[in-house]
Amino acid sequence: MARRAALASVSGAGLIAIAGLVVWLAGASRIVAAAQPAAVHAAAARRRAPRTPQPLPLPTDVHVPSYTPGHNPFRDGETLDYAASWIGVPAATARIVIMHNRTHPDWWSGQMWLETSAVADVAYRMRDYFREDFDYAALRPDNIYILQHENQRRDEWRVTFDRAARLVVAIKTSRHGKTTTRRFSGGDPLGPFSGAMMALSQPLKPGDKLPFDVFSGGNRYVFSFNVTGRERITTALGTFDTLKIEPWVLWLSQGSFRSQARATTLWVTDDDRHLPVRVEADAFIGYVRADLISFSGAPGGAGRSAGETPTGDGADADAPAGAHRNAP
Repeated sequence: MARRAALASVSGAGLIAIAGLVVWLAGASRIVAAAQPAAVHAAAARRRAPRTPQPLPLPTDVHVPSYTPGHNPFRDGETLDYAASWIGVPAATARIVIMHNRTHPDWWSGQMWLETSAVADVAYRMRDYFREDFDYAALRPDNIYILQHENQRRDEWRVTFDRAARLVVAIKTSRHGKTTTRRFSGGDPLGPFSGAMMALSQPLKPGDKLPFDVFSGGNRYVFSFNVTGRERITTALGTFDTLKIEPWVLWLSQGSFRSQARATTLWVTDDDRHLPVRVEADAFIGYVRADLISFSGAPGGAGRSAGETPTGDGADADAPAGAHRNAP
């Protein structure tokens, strides 16, 4: 039971790290990960009353400012690979790709693949896929597609954003064809990728507390992006000067999830890119850690993988500013 609870939280960690973080970053659908066994969630779902078709409004006492995109933290075709472990045991991998949408050149398309390791599969098998299409300049979402394939569950989410009507519609289709519709109104929400890019594009500094309104799947999150300080950390890619960020959930569309929330910490490079290099999330026992292990398509070159030796003065030419060569 403890192992399943811990491994199930990997997906939340991965998304927070990347998206709204995130993974991505706190805007993740499992920031409130499956900390309970899947059977418990299934039983709760059976007891749930039929959903109302009326939109769920953003509470009037929840205030989220409108942000202007700053320095773009990612480049067309950039690929980030993360490896997650639970108390030192390989647990999952995540690959994130950011690129121009080939059909709609004025869109970004962000994609993420999440996959548990062979060891983790024994307790909790996960093969998830996320995609978001969003405006290239304004970073406003158009649609989200999510495939959740976890153990025997296979759900598809399709989310559309109508900014003029201030309406978000999320439709879930189960393996057996059953559909569930959720509607949300008010505010100007972002998706997991657009939310992450908007947050990371801001001129972050210690002491900042930036509220964001983010959707992922059928859930809406308002969280505070709290920059708590600076820290030098060492990963398989090298040593980085980073900003330490502790996202905190302010409001959830499904309030019952709040009791399942886990403390999460994100480290991003202390430069204009704010590249997420590590994320940690508390688990039922211990914690889950996801580290960036390779990146390619970065400005100026092909990027770097764990195990490669930095060149020149100790900082890789393609690495983010603030990266330092490991001591021998």
